[in-house]
Amino acid sequence: MYAVVYCAGEDSLIALCRKFTSLDRSDRRRVLEAASLMALVWTGLRVLRFPTLRRLLHRYARSSTTLNAGQPPSSATYPVQWAITTVAARFPWATCLVQALAADAILRRRGLTSELCIGVRVRRNSDVPFEAHAWVECGGTVVTGAIEELADFKVLTTLRPQ
Repeated sequence: MYAVVYCAGEDSLIALCRKFTSLDRSDRRRVLEAASLMALVWTGLRVLRFPTLRRLLHRYARSSTTLNAGQPPSSATYPVQWAITTVAARFPWATCLVQALAADAILRRRGLTSELCIGVRVRRNSDVPFEAHAWVECGGTVVTGAIEELADFKVLTTLRPQ
């Protein structure tokens, strides 16, 4: 008989299932939405052209919900940020671009105006000559992709809803 073990640190699959079932219904829904959308984005980045993936995500975002009606952006973005980072911590394929595309679609689906930013920075005296990074801002706050040296990145493009 084989044992099923999840390979992310000390968490076993059983422990992760217990953590998931201990969440309240809305948190479980958020985690499932983030996980499924991030898997879709990861796959889409590999099999679709980027504009096609963006159109699919735009369609998803248009199927809006009213979950955050009347909430200030900061309190409405925290649950999305929490779900994305929770899922990303357990899946090594969840790059900054995957997280940013998923978070942007989820935020827009909730009626929030968000901007997906893609930037680069030059790294002199480093083995890596330049780095790219993606993040999402909503109401002037970085929702996903907040890193210590984010100000060092020069924004190449800001993707807004199509």
